[in-house]
Amino acid sequence: MLAGELQGNIGFLNEKVGEFWYDLNLIAEENPEANLQLLECELGKIAHHFVELENPTGKEHFLDFKNSNPTNFDIIPDKIVLPPFENVQVRIQYSPTNLDVIESGNIIFENP
Repeated sequence: MLAGELQGNIGFLNEKVGEFWYDLNLIAEENPEANLQLLECELGKIAHHFVELENPTGKEHFLDFKNSNPTNFDIIPDKIVLPPFENVQVRIQYSPTNLDVIESGNIIFENP
């Protein structure tokens, strides 16, 4: 869930073959940014995208998010819980406030 480098090891034990240990150099890279397609709708209406968030760990995680434009964009649900080894769909909802203006925003999901 976090980018960085870590040292680790793993061992295997078999009655016939014996015991094997391996040192591991673990590297977790940052996820690339995802640019979503433009959302368009009439004033007073809403449009949305769904994004899927994955939890590859055996622990439950609670995610925070930063929204640079809360006037036009909402994240639903506002409390995001990722159960162990599961995916959760999050809705990014857009409601316009101006005509003929592209309204943009950045939404960053983070593990506190």
